[in-house]
Amino acid sequence: MCLILGIPFLKRPVKTDDIYSKTLSAMADGANVVVSLATHSLVVDGMRLIDHGQWRGELGLVAVGEDVALAMIEEAYAAYESSVPAHGGNEQSRWFHARSIDQLTDHELATGMDRSEARCRLEVLVLLLILNGSLTTDGPKMKGKWFWQSKRHPQLVILTEWIKTDINQ
Repeated sequence: MCLILGIPFLKRPVKTDDIYSKTLSAMADGANVVVSLATHSLVVDGMRLIDHGQWRGELGLVAVGEDVALAMIEEAYAAYESSVPAHGGNEQSRWFHARSIDQLTDHELATGMDRSEARCRLEVLVLLLILNGSLTTDGPKMKGKWFWQSKRHPQLVILTEWIKTDINQ
């Protein structure tokens, strides 16, 4: 188990019925996970768990305040940014940038999370924080803006269009 801002996150979650745990368990077992922040969709091995912001069951993440949600995203992004790609692999996120293997330090190469796992964790976290209402376009950091940019990781950007509850707006 690891802690993000004092909130426990299992490195390999126990199998439960919530979407977060199901997705991370499936990913740990080698499943193909596809997240679309633009359409609020999540597909795991061809099965749509979230389709255009609609889902059945529990998401598996408790709603938190905007500052906590953004801090959680920054922590997940830090792990993704310094994650280690598979040999010859290119597991870049469509939504976020990670450093190339030649930009990683020896320490990061030795201790970094697998790039595919880090990508999945980050993208699923962002999607679920949007869907559970932790991130809204009315929040003080997002209201009236096109995007939020992290001060800690300036290359980390959350677009307001991802957060819209009506994805057809």
